[in-house]
Amino acid sequence: MSAKSILEADGKAILNYHLTRAPVIKPTPLPPAANHNPHAKLCSLYFPEGASPKDILDEAEVKYPWLHESGARFVAKPDQLIKRRGKSGLLALNKTWAEARAWVEERAGKNQRVETVDGVLRQFLVEPFVPHPQDTEYYININSVRE
Repeated sequence: MSAKSILEADGKAILNYHLTRAPVIKPTPLPPAANHNPHAKLCSLYFPEGASPKDILDEAEVKYPWLHESGARFVAKPDQLIKRRGKSGLLALNKTWAEARAWVEERAGKNQRVETVDGVLRQFLVEPFVPHPQDTEYYININSVRE
């Protein structure tokens, strides 16, 4: 069996889409979903080499109007399969869009050292901030089987 890592934004979008559509695999007292989840609020940002971070962030504001919702707070982070982002200072938590945007703009396309690895940060995720206790945060591993 092989493993393939995917971007956090892609994993969240897949789960959001399929959670209300997948058949139930064992009996449940819960009623079936009457409707499906709305699109997840995931602002996935890619900064190709030579691109202007300002231009990409300006486009994101048009593509994701929810970034400007009154009182909205966000999490911004690189979405490049980096472990322990928080310990490396690569998480911006509970930020306004202006703060999250500035945080991303400072780092996009720039070289970053994480532990012993150097690399350029090109992929970021901005999503709504949801306060929660640390012990309620989980990692998900999905295995698929070909039929």
